[in-house]
Amino acid sequence: MGLSLFQTSTLGMMSQAHALDTLGTNIANVSTGGFKRTDTRFSTVLGGNIRTGAGSNSTISYASPNGATGGIRPKDFQTLDQQGLLKATTRDLDLAIAGDGFFLVSPTLQVSNRILYTRDGSFDINVAGTPVTAIGDDGNTISVRQGFLTDKNGFFLLGMAPRTDGTFSETDTLQALRVDQFAFTNSFNATTSANLSLNLPAQKKFGEANENLSLTVIDSNGKVRAITATFIKTPTANQWKMLLSGDNLTNSTLGPGGAFSLATGVGTGKLLELDPATREIRVKAEQVPSAGFPGAFIGLKAGDSITIAGSTAGNNDTFTIAAVSSNFATITLVDAPPFLSASENLSTAATLSSTRVVGDTLVFSNQGTLSSPTSFTTNLTWSDGATNTFTLDISRLTQFNGAFQLADFQQNGLSSSDLRNVTFDKAGNVIGEFEDGSSRKIYKIPLAAFANPNGLQEVNGNNYEETPLSGARRTVFADTSGIALLSPNTLELSNVELSIQFTQMIRVQQAYNSSATVFKTVDEMLMAARDLKA
Repeated sequence: MGLSLFQTSTLGMMSQAHALDTLGTNIANVSTGGFKRTDTRFSTVLGGNIRTGAGSNSTISYASPNGATGGIRPKDFQTLDQQGLLKATTRDLDLAIAGDGFFLVSPTLQVSNRILYTRDGSFDINVAGTPVTAIGDDGNTISVRQGFLTDKNGFFLLGMAPRTDGTFSETDTLQALRVDQFAFTNSFNATTSANLSLNLPAQKKFGEANENLSLTVIDSNGKVRAITATFIKTPTANQWKMLLSGDNLTNSTLGPGGAFSLATGVGTGKLLELDPATREIRVKAEQVPSAGFPGAFIGLKAGDSITIAGSTAGNNDTFTIAAVSSNFATITLVDAPPFLSASENLSTAATLSSTRVVGDTLVFSNQGTLSSPTSFTTNLTWSDGATNTFTLDISRLTQFNGAFQLADFQQNGLSSSDLRNVTFDKAGNVIGEFEDGSSRKIYKIPLAAFANPNGLQEVNGNNYEETPLSGARRTVFADTSGIALLSPNTLELSNVELSIQFTQMIRVQQAYNSSATVFKTVDEMLMAARDLKA
C-alpha cells in the first residue's frame, strides 16, 4: 500500500471539481445573450503525466503497475453549433442568427488580422475615431464625432458597403459600420437610370385632360428633385406625347427627339392665324377638326421661345411664349418687344420653330404594347445649376382600356441627407432611414462559417477566435449561402437548460463525495498500517 492509492481518488475529486466549475459558469450565464454552454466529460487514464484540469500547466506523475487504471481526467466540449432560444425584442439594433455562423467583430476601428466572432447580436452605436467635419442644418461647417455599430464589449461590427451599382459581394473588404447622423450627408449618387411602368387609358380622346405623374430623381448635387411626367393624347390614334416639367426646372429634353418645328403649309388651307391684339397664334377655327393642326403646339410650354419665319406681314422674329392652351391649339406671346406687326394668316411658306426639344411620339400597337421609342435619354437642368442625365426605360408602358395607373417607378440615385434611423432586415442588410423620407441599404452584414465551429477558442466577452481545430473562416451572406436566417428585433438567448445543469450538478456532487470517501478510506488504511507493530 503506497501513496499511489491516493491518485485515483485525488484525480476524481479534481475532475469533478472542474466539472462543477464548468456547471457554475453555464448557470451563471443562463441569461447571457448568445452564450454557448460547455459540457464536461471524462475519460480513464493509465500511468503517466496527467494535467490536473483543462488549460492547466500543472501535472501529476505516477506509475500504474501492470497497466492498471490510474483515474480519470476531464475533457471540455463546446456547444457552439447548438442553437439557443430566440426572443423577440423592441430594439431595432437587435439581430439574431437562426442557424450556423457568427457575426464578425473587430477590437479596433481599423480592421486588422485579429477578427473575433460572436453570436450575441445585441448591438449599439458607440462613438469612436477622430472627429470629422460635416455641414450642419444651418449650412455651416461643424465638427462631429463618428458613431459605429458595436457589440456589448465595444468591438466594431464588420460588414460591407454597397458597390456603385448597389450590389454587395462577399469578397469585398470588411469595414466598421459608421451610422451617425452625418455618415452619409456627403455620400450621394445622381440618378443615371430609371424604369417607368404604367398604363395609359386607350379610351382617352384628344383634347381630354392630360395624365400627370409625380416622380423623384436625384440631381448632380445629391438633392431630391420632383418632376412631373405629363402624357398627352395626340389627335392620331394610338399615339401620345410625353413631357417633363418641374419646379425650378429651366430645361428638360427627351431623346430621341428634335427641336420643335411646325411648317404651316401642310396642304391647302391648313393655316394658323396670328392676332396682335390678343398676342395669340392659334389654329384657325375651321381647321380644328383637321388631323394636321389640333395639338399643333404639343411640347411647348410657357417660357419657351418661338421663331416665326416666312411671315408676309413682317412678323418674322423670335418671341417668348407666355402660355399654351390646354388643347395645345393656341400659344400666347409675352407682351414685350418685339411686337407683332399685323394680324395675318400664316401662309404655306411660314415656319414656326423653337429651341425646345420635343421627344419622339409614343406609338402603341393595336394590341396596346409600346412600339417606339422604348427609352428616352433625359437631360434636365435646374435653376441652381444642378443637372440630370439619365436613361428612362419606358418599354413596359401599355395602352389598355381602364384607368391611368402607375405600376412601378425605380431610379438608382442616392440622395444626400442626414441619417435618422438604422434597422436590419432578414438578409442582413443595414437599412438607413433618412431625413428626406428615403431609405436604402447602406451596408450588409456577413456571417463567418467554420468547418468545425466547436473548435473555436473562447475569449473574454462571449467572443471566439479562429484556431487550427476550427478551420479557416468562410465569409458568406445569410440570404445567399443558406446556412442561416437572420431575425431582426430578436435576440438569441443562451443554450443553457437549467434543469439539465442542476441534474448534472447533483451527479457531480455525488461523484465528488464518493471520491472523497475513497480518499478518506485510503487515509484511514494508511494510518492503520502505520500503527501496526512488528
